[in-house]
Amino acid sequence: MKEKLLDEKYLENYLNKLGITFQIIKYEKPVISSKYAEQQVNGIIAKSILLICDKKPLLCFLLGKDKIDLNKIKKYFNCNEVRLAKAKEVKEITGYDIGSVPPVGLKQKIKTIVDKSIIELDNDQIIYCGGGSHYHLLKISKKDLLKIMEYEVYDIKD
Repeated sequence: MKEKLLDEKYLENYLNKLGITFQIIKYEKPVISSKYAEQQVNGIIAKSILLICDKKPLLCFLLGKDKIDLNKIKKYFNCNEVRLAKAKEVKEITGYDIGSVPPVGLKQKIKTIVDKSIIELDNDQIIYCGGGSHYHLLKISKKDLLKIMEYEVYDIKD
C-alpha cells in the first residue's frame, strides 16, 4: 500500500480546525527554494528544515535567508551525528515532499526548534513558509503560527 503524502489541502484542513487566520497561496511555478519564494512575495520567508540528530528527527524553523549551524545543534542536543534528512526521509517523517514542509500539520510529532531571529520579529509580522506542496506557500502571522506550534527557541543560524 502506497503511503499517503500530505499536501496543501491537508494543511488547510488542519489549520481550519484550529480556527486561526491564514492563507494558502498557489503559485504558477514551484516555490521550493527560499530564493524563489522571496521573488514571489513581499514579506518574510521562513523554512522548515528536517535534520537527523543521532537517528532522531529534529525540525528547524528559521528565516529563509539563513543557514543552520550544525555544530550548534550538536552542542545544544549533545548529538554525535547531525545531518540534513534525505528527501525520502523528509517524506516518510513529515508526510510532505522536501521543499514544501510546513512548520505545523506534520504526519507525526517532531521535536521542533525555532531560531531566535523568528521570535524577534514583530508579533503581527506576516510569515510565508512551506505550504504543503511545491506550488503553495502558507501565509500566516508570526503570532498565530507560534500559537499553534510546540517548539523550543535556540540560536541555530550560522
